Amino acid sequence: MILFFILAYVFLAVLLVNFVKNRTDIKLYKWLVVAFVILLPTWDVVLGTLVYPIACAFIPKTTIYETAETDGIYYEGINDYIFKLDRRGRQIADEELTLIGDLGDILVKGYSFAESKVTMESISYTENRKITPVTYRCIPLPKDESRPSFNRTSCSVVNNIKSRFLVKVTTIKAGIAEINIKKIYDRTSGKLTAEYKRVSLWSCFPFFEWMGWRWWSRSEGSLHCPSQDDRYYSFEYEVLKPKK
Repeated sequence: MILFFILAYVFLAVLLVNFVKNRTDIKLYKWLVVAFVILLPTWDVVLGTLVYPIACAFIPKTTIYETAETDGIYYEGINDYIFKLDRRGRQIADEELTLIGDLGDILVKGYSFAESKVTMESISYTENRKITPVTYRCIPLPKDESRPSFNRTSCSVVNNIKSRFLVKVTTIKAGIAEINIKKIYDRTSGKLTAEYKRVSLWSCFPFFEWMGWRWWSRSEGSLHCPSQDDRYYSFEYEVLKPKK
C-alpha cells in the first residue's frame, strides 16, 4: 500500500512539473514547483532535521533544586487523556472502567493518589479527541486475589486539586523534532523545584507523516538529547518521593 501511494504521488508530481514546464520559460517557477512536490510529503522531516542539532546545542537541561516527600502528584500536559475500557467479556467493577493516562502505573510506586487535568478522550488506541478540561483523581484499590498481577484503581472527577506538587509538561513541535519541557512546582509557594528539558527527533517514513499517518513505530531509531531518554519519563520520581 505504501508503495502504491508513493508511485501514485510520483506520477502526479511528474505531471505537475511537466505542466508548469510546458507553460512557462521562467526558471524560478519551474524550480518552485519542483521544490513544492518534494517538500509537500517531506517538509516535516526536513524541518525537524534542521532544528534538532541547533536545539540540542542550547536547550537540554536537567536540574533538581529541591526534593520532597508527597502523598500524590498532580499532572498537566501529560497523563491528560481518559480511556474507558470496553466491558465486553470483562468481569470487573465499574470504578475500574476508567483509566487516566498512566496514573495507574504511578500509584504502584507507593503514592496514595495521583491527579491530572484531562483534556482529551481516547476514541481508539491511536486517536484522541479534545474534551472540556476536567480534573481526575485516581486512588489504588485493594488487590484482587484472583488476579494478583492486576493493579486496580478508582478514578473520578474532583473539584479541587489535593496534591501540593505539580508536574507540568510543555511540548513544542517543529516537524518531526520535539522540545519537551517537564517542570515540577510547589503549588503552595509557586516555587520551581526541578526541570528537565530535552530535544527529540522521531524516526518516521518521510512520506506525509505530518498528516498523522504512521507507517512505522516512531520510537524505533529516534534520537534524543540528553541521550538518557528513559530518565525523562521517570524524572519526577527522583524529585518527589512517596511519603512513608
